[in-house]
Amino acid sequence: MRKFMKLAGVPLLALVAACSSPEYYLLPPPTEAPTKLASPVRTISVSEISLPSYAEAIEMAVVTDQGAVELDSSASWADTPRRGLTRHLVAALGTRLTAQVGAEPWPGLDRPGLQVSVLTDRLIGNESGSLEFSGQYIVTDPDSGRIFASERFDIRTAVPVSGFEGIAAAHARAVELLADDIAARISGTPRPAT
Repeated sequence: MRKFMKLAGVPLLALVAACSSPEYYLLPPPTEAPTKLASPVRTISVSEISLPSYAEAIEMAVVTDQGAVELDSSASWADTPRRGLTRHLVAALGTRLTAQVGAEPWPGLDRPGLQVSVLTDRLIGNESGSLEFSGQYIVTDPDSGRIFASERFDIRTAVPVSGFEGIAAAHARAVELLADDIAARISGTPRPAT
């Protein structure tokens, strides 16, 4: 009887483990840039970042060495990825440029001097300990509709520690490297070496 009771408890423990809450991860705060670059405009707005569907999921995604994308239900973003990454880009650009930077919808009555849009092709970590972030950014003049700058980017960064904490940190670092590139392009200074 005692043996049956011990075995009967095993599925119950498995069920409790399966129902446990996922871990929630935040992007770490952006690192401060050593100096602010001069901006040709006073204000810059950032559109919500466009992401692939797997990167928009609340569950954290990884790509296996076989190329399969897996969403892990035990690890979730603490904020929607689109909002979290956009806010991180806003904060990173704000530390790198002399302009006031804000997310859309733009809160002021005056239109921003420039608008930044990011279209993401790929944003995912892998089992080998790196993260890929590629796509295109477009900087436009909202008044004229003219393109101020448009560049494709392909950023690869190391996952600093194993696990989902490291993947979250790599996401933040990749966005900051993109902010370095956008800030350099807006200010007309040489792009930082990667």
